[in-house]
Amino acid sequence: MLHIFIDEAGVAGTTQNFIIGFAFFSNKNYKLCVDNMKSEIKGLKGKEPRELHFHDMSPEIKMEFLTCLAELKGRFGYIHVQKEKIDKEFQNHPDNNLIYNLMLFYLIENLVKSGYSAEHITVYVDQRSTDRAIKRDLARYLPMKVNPLLKDRRLYVKWERSHNSRGIQCADSICGSVYRKFEKNDSRYYDVIKPNFIIARDYLFGKV
Repeated sequence: MLHIFIDEAGVAGTTQNFIIGFAFFSNKNYKLCVDNMKSEIKGLKGKEPRELHFHDMSPEIKMEFLTCLAELKGRFGYIHVQKEKIDKEFQNHPDNNLIYNLMLFYLIENLVKSGYSAEHITVYVDQRSTDRAIKRDLARYLPMKVNPLLKDRRLYVKWERSHNSRGIQCADSICGSVYRKFEKNDSRYYDVIKPNFIIARDYLFGKV
């Protein structure tokens, strides 16, 4: 089973840039990276954070964490879209989760077509909404679109709260690094993990 952790940065159609990214690892050592960073933050601040958030970490901790994930040979990817590239019909579409679903499918489709489909796939998505309809729609939509590409294998979608998932905390920092590159023209964090990206795409929305 290939376990892929998904997060995003920015707000689709609202912020100038929107990112959906993933992280996956060949073993569970990434959990040690997360735990070690939390312990280091506790030593500095006297209190261990409930979870790692890229925007809350100091520049030094960000660098150390990303370096750890890169040295573990984690595999990362992202889809990026600029607000001005999203057609107004998409921005005003009554299904406000449409942009997210389309981008996530495009991301996973690229991953599968790159050869990472020898196993069943479980996609762990940050529980960004408590709306059951949004969660149900993605859980149906993504397998429906991806499973035909997998042939005799299957894709499964699971929703995770970020504080319960070290993998999603890793994906948060990947997305944060990419977002800062596009939003702030600051690529110092992105450059640390750049060799580990296997998918790096821009998305152009056309008509609905």
